[in-house]
Amino acid sequence: MVDRKLTPEQLRLAVLSVMLLIVGGIAVSRMIGKAGLAEVGSRRTGAEYTARDLPQLAEVSTWDAGDVDAITSRNPFTFGVPPTPTPNLTPPPTRPVTPTRVPRDTPTPRIIIGSDGRPKGPPPDFVRKYIGYFGPPHGKVAAFRRPGAEQGTIVVDVGAEGEVLDDAFIIREIGHESVLIGFVGYNSSEDTRVPLADD
Repeated sequence: MVDRKLTPEQLRLAVLSVMLLIVGGIAVSRMIGKAGLAEVGSRRTGAEYTARDLPQLAEVSTWDAGDVDAITSRNPFTFGVPPTPTPNLTPPPTRPVTPTRVPRDTPTPRIIIGSDGRPKGPPPDFVRKYIGYFGPPHGKVAAFRRPGAEQGTIVVDVGAEGEVLDDAFIIREIGHESVLIGFVGYNSSEDTRVPLADD
């Protein structure tokens, strides 16, 4: 008997061969088992279709070259016809809606009635500032300040109740914080109240 020792390469090759045979045997046995189960399942499905009186689906046993497109279309590594681009469907620009203006009633101009009952133009502006009063309660005298004729000068006018200033303004009532001024030739409804100046 010859005693032969295996080299490491031969030992590795033998182990790989044995493993390959084992894996191949397992794969073949599983394929046979799946084929048997598929056959049993198809028999059971056919029996169910028959028992329930359902139309059985046609089995595809063969495929032709036309099925290649259907199969390859699922392959992510095959490139078919590029999809058509979706057209840009942006809506056309719309014109901004301008709000409709609600017509307003035109204010009716106030009719100024003179002391004679006839319409007149507006009374003149009272440009003086009321700066206070002096004298007893029954004889108050109001003091007014206005700009002078020369620039930077100030003129102080005084008047008691009922007096007329510049032939245009009537001092009707003197109070602590205001004075009531009327206008010569105008109805008393046109009177204006001038407040005490704060400067």
